[in-house]
Amino acid sequence: MSAELFEPIFVGGVGRSGTHPMGRLIAADPHYHWIRTEVRFHAAAGGLPDLCAGRTDLGSFLARMRGHWYKRGARQKQGMQRIAEASEYEAALEEFQAAFEADRIAASRRLVRRLLDPPAAADGKPAWVEITGEVVEEAPFLLELFPDAKFVNMVRDGRAVVAGTLRKMDLTDDRARALAKWERMVRAADRALHTVPTDRVLTVHLDDLTARDRDRTFARVVDFLGLSDATEMRAYFDEEISADRAHVGKWRQRIAPADARWIDRRYRRLIKRMRRQGIEWVPAPE
Repeated sequence: MSAELFEPIFVGGVGRSGTHPMGRLIAADPHYHWIRTEVRFHAAAGGLPDLCAGRTDLGSFLARMRGHWYKRGARQKQGMQRIAEASEYEAALEEFQAAFEADRIAASRRLVRRLLDPPAAADGKPAWVEITGEVVEEAPFLLELFPDAKFVNMVRDGRAVVAGTLRKMDLTDDRARALAKWERMVRAADRALHTVPTDRVLTVHLDDLTARDRDRTFARVVDFLGLSDATEMRAYFDEEISADRAHVGKWRQRIAPADARWIDRRYRRLIKRMRRQGIEWVPAPE
């Protein structure tokens, strides 16, 4: 494949569903650079999709760009500061502000490119992979920006997602809220899946990738990306992607027994309801 054929890869899914392992796996290929932070502004609420659709205004968007999307986290070490120097970042925002009203889509495309292409170029790679959780639900918009982009929809047993969420200090200790977020993002992703070409999205179950169907799932990823040589990806996969690291099948041991019983009951009812509604790709309880 020639370099010009490589376009952005967006990996999305609910937190704790395997977006980071998948992003790093793809970045093991010589053609894709790992964007080291969830950039968010292109897919999260209040970001470019909302701005272009008129659901937020330019001033509010720019305030988020200069605020928590540039520097965030408990120690203020995450955000766009990890990949863009302040002067270059400000220049990109000023250019975007000046061009936005004339052509919203072109200006948005230029902003994403100006901020994410340089790290890939510095790494000697023609394209990049990015893992903001909401990218699958915003795939219709992102395909306006990047018509040749591809999306990996990571999904995991919602009980394991809730268990992982409850153990994270900077997330939530509310089991109902965590499960509701899983359901909300899965439903939003499913709506998007019905509106984008099937050859642009690959749904991957984390447990299949790490444990239950490793070789076939890896082959599906390679085929989806259209790679003729997956040697380096395979080496990374064999060394770094494992059931132990993903805590496959161990979600009950990671939380209190009462929480595990509560989550299990509600998850089973939820999956039955979602399957009846046609959402077939959600993981059934094992």
